[in-house]
Amino acid sequence: MPDTRQEEFLNLPFQEKLEFLYGLPARQKRDLILSAPEAERLVQSFAPETLFYTLKEIGVADAGDLLSLAVPEQIRSLFDLDCWDKDRPNLGRMREWIEALSEAGRMRMAEGLMELDLELVSLLLRQYIRVHRLSDPQDSPDAPSDRFVQFDENYLIEFIRHDAIHAHILEFLEETFERDYNYFTGLMDEIYWGVEAELEEQAYQFRSSRLADRGFPDYFDAQSVFAYLSPQHFLQIRAQYPPPIRDGLDDNEVLPPGLAPAMPDLENSLFNAALTAGFAAQGKRQLRSEMATVSNQVLVARSVDFGDLEAVRVAVEMTHNYMNLGLEHLAGGDLKTAIEHLRDTHLQQLFRLGVSLTIDLRKRAETVVAKLGLASDRPREIPYLDPPYRESIAGFMERQPQFFGGLDRDGSVVMRDFRSMRDLHLGYALLEQVDAVPELFKALLKLDIAAPGFRAQIAGYDIRLSQILLTALARYALDGRLAIEPIEARRLEEARAAIMTAGTRPARLSEGFKQRVGEAMGARLDEPARRRSADFVNSCLNMIEEDLAEIDPAEGIDPRFIRSLLIRK
Repeated sequence: MPDTRQEEFLNLPFQEKLEFLYGLPARQKRDLILSAPEAERLVQSFAPETLFYTLKEIGVADAGDLLSLAVPEQIRSLFDLDCWDKDRPNLGRMREWIEALSEAGRMRMAEGLMELDLELVSLLLRQYIRVHRLSDPQDSPDAPSDRFVQFDENYLIEFIRHDAIHAHILEFLEETFERDYNYFTGLMDEIYWGVEAELEEQAYQFRSSRLADRGFPDYFDAQSVFAYLSPQHFLQIRAQYPPPIRDGLDDNEVLPPGLAPAMPDLENSLFNAALTAGFAAQGKRQLRSEMATVSNQVLVARSVDFGDLEAVRVAVEMTHNYMNLGLEHLAGGDLKTAIEHLRDTHLQQLFRLGVSLTIDLRKRAETVVAKLGLASDRPREIPYLDPPYRESIAGFMERQPQFFGGLDRDGSVVMRDFRSMRDLHLGYALLEQVDAVPELFKALLKLDIAAPGFRAQIAGYDIRLSQILLTALARYALDGRLAIEPIEARRLEEARAAIMTAGTRPARLSEGFKQRVGEAMGARLDEPARRRSADFVNSCLNMIEEDLAEIDPAEGIDPRFIRSLLIRK
C-alpha cells in the first residue's frame, strides 16, 4: 500500500513530479520514479548529470532498473562522465556499466553501446576479441574452435578474454550484426586496423567536445571561474554584462534540474533563503541549471573525478559556499537585498566575487606575515604563534584560502571553505591581532620578533610568543622587572600567588595582577597601540589563567604541566 509521500508524488502533474524529485536521496528517488506510470518519461527528462549522480549514489550494480529506462544519448553521457581517467579511457568502469545495461536486455544494451563513439567501443572490445580477416591468407588462426565466432564470410572473431561480461560482448556483436551490418563492419575494421593511441585521442576529442557543449569547459578555460575580480568595483563590472534571465521560462517548458545548489547541511545560508523566498518554480529551475554549469566548471578546474561522489559533493558544496559569501557581501545579510542581487547577477560572477573576497584576505595575511619578517611565499605555518593564530594564518595563506575550524570554538581542528561573511570578519580580526604583535613586543619588551636574530635564537625550541610575553609579565609580578627570564621552578608557587586569586577553585587572575599588567602596558605603549594589542594580550592572559586555575595551593606545582611560562629547571 503506497505511503503518504508516494501518494502525494503520484498525484502531481509531470513537471511538479520533477521538482518533487529534486534533492531526494537517490534510492528514494528511484522508488518514486518506478512507482509512476510515466517512469520512462521522468528518467528521460533528467539532465545527464542528474541521472549520472543518481545512479552512482544508488550504485552502478543496482542501477539496472533506472538504466533500462534511459535513452541512448543519456547512456553515452554516463560513459562520458564516468569512464575516463583524464585523457585515458577507464575500461574497468565501462565493464561495470555494461553489466548494469545487460539487465535491460540485449536490445537496449546494444542501443546504448552503439550510441558510444566507435573508437571507444573498439578500445574496449580489443581487450576481449581479436579480429581475423578471412580475405587475408596470412591471417589464418590456429586455435581451438570454441574460441572462435563467425557471423559472415569476411571476419572471424577470436575471443581472447573470458570474464563477467564476455557473454554480453558476444550478445552485443550478435545484435549489431543483425541490426546494422555497416556498423558491424566498421567496428571490425577499427579493431583490426586501428592504432590504439589514435583511437584514444579521437575518442577523447569527441568526448571533450560533447562535455563542452554541456557546460564542462576545457581544463585551462575552466580556470577562469577562479579568476580574481575587484570586490570594490564589482557593481561596475556587473553592469558591463547583460543581466541574467530569471523567471523567464514558459510554464510548459521542461528544464531538468542539474547538480543541486541546495546542500542539505547548509539550508540556512542566505543564498538558499533567497533562492527559496525570491523565485517561482521557473526561476528556481533556471538557477539550478546555472548552478550546475558553474559546478561543472569547478569540477573541471579542480580535476575532480566525476565518478568520485565525495569529491564531487565537496566541489558542489564549495561552489555554494563561495556564492553565498559573495551574496552576503553584496546584501549585507538582508534577505530582500539578496533576492535583488541574485536576480541581477550571473552565478559565475557571484562565485568569482566570493573567491576574490578570500584572495583579498590572503593578500592581507601575506602583508602581516611579511611584517613578522617572514617571506610570504615560503612559510605556511609560524611555529612561535599559538593556536588558533598559527593554524588560521596557515589556512589563509593557502593558494585557495581556507578557514580554520578552531575559530568556531566548536572543537573542530579541520580546514574548510569560507562560508559566510562572518568567517571573513573573524579572519580579518585575527590578522589585526597578529599585526599588532611586533609593535607590542618592541615597545613592551624591546624585542624585535621580525629580526632574523630572534628566529635564530628560538630555532629548534618549542617556544611561543605567548610564553615570552607571559614570562615577562610573571617576572614583573614577582620582581617588578619586565624581563624575559625563565621563572625558577622553585618560585612557581610564589608566581602563582602573585598572579591568581587565593582561596577559591577554580582560581582567577587577581585584580592586582591585572592592574600591574595595565600599568606596564600604559607606561610603554600609546593608546592606539594598547587598543590594537589588547585582544592578543587578553588571549595570552586567558592561557595562563587556564593553566593555573585548578592547581591546589596545598600541593606542589609540577613544572612539567605548566605550558604558559618559560621555566628554568
